[in-house]
Amino acid sequence: MTTWLRVQAVSWTPVLLAAAWLGAAGVAGWLPFVAAYVLLSHVALVAILRAGRTPADVATIARALGVVALLWLDPFASPWRTWTLAACVAAFDLVDGWLARRFGGSDGGAVLDMETDQSTVLALALLVVAGGGAPHVLLLPLMRYAFVLAAWWWAIPAHDPKPVDGDNGRGRLVCAAVVVGLLAALLPCAAAWLREAATGVAVLLLLWSFGSDWSFLIARRRAQRVAG
Repeated sequence: MTTWLRVQAVSWTPVLLAAAWLGAAGVAGWLPFVAAYVLLSHVALVAILRAGRTPADVATIARALGVVALLWLDPFASPWRTWTLAACVAAFDLVDGWLARRFGGSDGGAVLDMETDQSTVLALALLVVAGGGAPHVLLLPLMRYAFVLAAWWWAIPAHDPKPVDGDNGRGRLVCAAVVVGLLAALLPCAAAWLREAATGVAVLLLLWSFGSDWSFLIARRRAQRVAG
């Protein structure tokens, strides 16, 4: 799992930086290739986690396939179709959570869910830029990869979906806010100022969340060194 995370971070970081540089025209031409890589990445992740044995895992896998479809279909052919599919993919996150609570989840289900959330944010951010949005929106998926690379450098585990002693409530709320901000920015009728404001607020929220997690992990490692 750690290797998969690092491969993802190393692969996507230059892609996102190049997308920020090239803008809408460059990103629009990449979307089918991005879709193919997201599909291959999730196939590998499901195999690594041995997921797919519970209803919740199946729902999460279906959500990942929705992300692939979102990237594969031409977003400019029907903007409202694209937005509707994006909203359905985001809303389906509630389904796999309910199934996990109702029927139980697998050992890797939380990780699979979190990485599918990341793929959703990646896809939505790229679609916003492809539609003419400002490149700061790419910070939303990029922060996760930067976090993984920094943890690799500092030899800190970055694969735990609940880094703050088992409580991931804040992270889930921030993730939900980020997705809502991206959906607002993707609305075909959204004014430019609303698009930039929604994604700007989302960037600030996610920066605060990752900063808090990083501070916690660094403090915990220092405490463990003192105790050891």
